[in-house]
Amino acid sequence: MNPYTPEEDSEEIWGDAYLSGRAKYKIGQEEHGGGFWTGGASWYAESLREEVLDSVAYLHHLRRRLASIRSLARLMREDDAMTLPMAATILEHLAGSHAPKPITTKHHD
Repeated sequence: MNPYTPEEDSEEIWGDAYLSGRAKYKIGQEEHGGGFWTGGASWYAESLREEVLDSVAYLHHLRRRLASIRSLARLMREDDAMTLPMAATILEHLAGSHAPKPITTKHHD
């Protein structure tokens, strides 16, 4: 990892955010027919509330994945049965970009 200056770090963070934000905004405009800025305050508030609630769930599961990665690191240090290919497979799954899998079992009341 190359050492960064605070300026380079800031440029990378905000440059990526700008490009990602522009792309997301364009997709949103296409999905919702444009005029995003014309919404009412209550619509924005409710939409933001939904995003915040989603982010709480995302943060919860991200923290669980990080705990699993720390557990894997501990196993790699302490368990001779844990091979590098096994650890790589687990790590690839934990850090992957796959969407959540649908639940296929039905619950009965």
